[in-house]
Amino acid sequence: MQKKIHLLLAFVLIFSLSGAAIAQDPVSLTMWTWKIFHVPGLEAVAANFEAETGIHVDIQAYNPDDVYRTKITTSAQSGELPDILSYWSGGQWELAATDNLVELTDVVDADWAGEFLPGTYEKQSVVTQDIYDNCQADVECTYSNLEMGQSFSVPYLAGQAFFVYGNKALMEEAGLDPTVAPATAEEWLDMMNTIKEQTGVAGLVTGVQNPDVLQFWLFNPLLITSCGPEQYDAIYGAEASFTDPCAIRVLNWINELSVNDLWMPGILSTNIDPADVAFSQERAAFDLGGTYTLGFLIEQGMDPDNIISFPVPPLADAELSTLEIAPAPLIDAMVTTDSEHPDEALQFLRYLTSPAQMEVFAKTVGDLPAVAVSSDPELVGSVMPGLLNAISEYSPFQDATTPQLSEPSDVLKLGLQQFITGEITPEELAQNIDAANEAAWAERTGG
Repeated sequence: MQKKIHLLLAFVLIFSLSGAAIAQDPVSLTMWTWKIFHVPGLEAVAANFEAETGIHVDIQAYNPDDVYRTKITTSAQSGELPDILSYWSGGQWELAATDNLVELTDVVDADWAGEFLPGTYEKQSVVTQDIYDNCQADVECTYSNLEMGQSFSVPYLAGQAFFVYGNKALMEEAGLDPTVAPATAEEWLDMMNTIKEQTGVAGLVTGVQNPDVLQFWLFNPLLITSCGPEQYDAIYGAEASFTDPCAIRVLNWINELSVNDLWMPGILSTNIDPADVAFSQERAAFDLGGTYTLGFLIEQGMDPDNIISFPVPPLADAELSTLEIAPAPLIDAMVTTDSEHPDEALQFLRYLTSPAQMEVFAKTVGDLPAVAVSSDPELVGSVMPGLLNAISEYSPFQDATTPQLSEPSDVLKLGLQQFITGEITPEELAQNIDAANEAAWAERTGG
């Protein structure tokens, strides 16, 4: 009998120790993303988080976009979403409306919200008046049950177009200072000419095959700095003309790229990703893109120390001497209601979006955080300061509210491509755009 008691006590002790061991097992979280090249940056932050808290975060990537969206949909239906989810900023509302996301409205306090870049968290991570009103007015809106001021996510990636990347080695080979960005568009054109003459490498590449690129990434930033936002609005609103001297100067400058044979050969059949690949292969000295281009270039194996970055430079004597660029939120992170460890998942969200860890992320992958971070190259890498120093709370595009109608835009896009083939002059294109713009506005207003 005594032996049985000892065995029972031993069993109870083993069971208690086993239970204690289970209770002390470290928490493990899972985070999903569709951006494969973001994985090293997220893993670097996760490693720091585990070192400080003992909580492991497993980063998993699913690509392409459609595969990722489908996986989220099926996992939401089966209750198998990860603890933490990355999703397109502004696209999270349906997930929130179907009770798939933990509400953060009372969690993101003023201190936390204040660390995000202006125009990111408060524009797309909170149900604003515009978001609410637009949904209530749309009978097909799937998140009409959400209320003003609710929040279910925080941004960790921001971005914007209008940035240029240059190859430092080619600049140096051509006798240029690879650390100095051009102050004006004319200086930039001179640099491209010099590099072409000294090295034989084309001056510029971008996704010209996509007709939107030349208008929105090159023409518009040059136009708004050349004319100023008020005149920019007047021109697009048909109250002024594309033959205005400030607009003709822009068209002339873009045409000079073709006159001087500075585009990479085959540019008309080159889309955005192939253009970035070509730049990484030194088939062009400069690449026109956005903040998001840098990470892709690094993914292609390009050495960040061989890249200089700068915003599209204004023409000399432009109305605005610099192009200020306001960021837009691109990717948010959120805690799902399927998580068995929501407190720890929320703790990681706060850690991920801290300035120190966003600097680690930026330096690792070369993408712009949605958090205000240092521009010290030691902390964020050698290229990121060129992006960060151009990022501003204000952008002149915020003062330009006139719609850009599709009919004149189509004429403009085609004409900018026709510069490359020599089929049209800047003066002819300006007149064609004006005619299309006046007709489109007359139809719109009934005039």
